[in-house]
Amino acid sequence: MEKTDLNYLRQHKPTLIGMDACRKAAVCIPLIETAEGYDLLFEVRSSSIDSQPGDVCFPGGMAMPGESTRDAALREMGEELLVRPEQAEVLGLMDVLGGSRLYVYPYAVRLKCYENTFSEDEVASVFRVPLSFFLEQEPERYYTTMKVIPEEPFPFERIYGGRDYAWRERREEILFYQYEGHTIWGMTAKMVFSFAEIIRNAYKNSS
Repeated sequence: MEKTDLNYLRQHKPTLIGMDACRKAAVCIPLIETAEGYDLLFEVRSSSIDSQPGDVCFPGGMAMPGESTRDAALREMGEELLVRPEQAEVLGLMDVLGGSRLYVYPYAVRLKCYENTFSEDEVASVFRVPLSFFLEQEPERYYTTMKVIPEEPFPFERIYGGRDYAWRERREEILFYQYEGHTIWGMTAKMVFSFAEIIRNAYKNSS
């Protein structure tokens, strides 16, 4: 066997281990300009759909094979909010949300000439929240704990402690915002909080 040339490692571009097995989703964070500033536009998911019915979310969904996350976000927004491509001005990709075998890519989008349209097949209603609300309001914070349960036939005999192995439990922070009867929580709340932090930091750096 030939000696390995380790100089190749200098050119390696790192990625996340297991990323090729993860799913990619993309959402738009729609921003609508008003006289007072900007509103964030949210959807209430239809009660008739299988995935997270009734939840508050941003328009978005899974990226199709060969589709960029940017294109996926805009495609899904067009389908869900019934808007034309020329109504959307992409401002940039915000911080990516990583979860269990799923990564969500949120794009900040200035939405122009929006007239409260949406597809009733996927969306029950839409509502707006002033961006200033999230800049001033801290979210409520709660926590969940997830236990590791190995599936049979797991080779317990090959690890120290066997069936009594001290698996680490996963503790996750869950954020909640409440606005005029609407509950914004979970992944959507995390993306909102991250987006508000980006805006706040931009204000600090410019002052």
